[in-house]
Amino acid sequence: MKINHKIAVHAYKFDGSLYRTFEFPRVIYENEKYIILDLQNCRIISQAKNQKFYHSYSKKDSLWVLFKEEWYNLFININDKNKIIYYFNVATPFLFEEDAIKYIDLDLDVRVIDVNTQIEMIRVLDEREFETHANKMLYPKKLVNKALEVTEDILYKLQTKSFQNIFNADLFKQLDKIINKSRKK
Repeated sequence: MKINHKIAVHAYKFDGSLYRTFEFPRVIYENEKYIILDLQNCRIISQAKNQKFYHSYSKKDSLWVLFKEEWYNLFININDKNKIIYYFNVATPFLFEEDAIKYIDLDLDVRVIDVNTQIEMIRVLDEREFETHANKMLYPKKLVNKALEVTEDILYKLQTKSFQNIFNADLFKQLDKIINKSRKK
């Protein structure tokens, strides 16, 4: 993927239904382990519970780290200079085809609030939704176990500070330079 290239991202549910589309986040960084997308001014099309789609735009400074081999991706929302919200989304590793990133969302999420590089709160979200969808969409037992294992692994890495390479002020300084440079183009 080329830096500053705009792509689409399609999130599906296990039954194959399109859950959310991100139009057109910009690639700002890529290495062998992950890519980082800039979500500012990206249009987001989501499916509501009543099966209708609604549109919104990302106005905040938001980055999205999509890992190439991990069973999660990571949204980083920068609310102000002292507060960053990390949102781990348990999902299949992504595929890149037809100029779009595609993955299956597995419902479970872990939200982390970071104030001045100190983790203030860690919370697992959407456990009921995961159980409901696992039953309704007939998730294989192996997939259920994988999603639960990944969630526990994220929590363990947060507690043992194994994510320090992501939760690092120097990384954000570097990303800020990349973002500001590419937004000026």
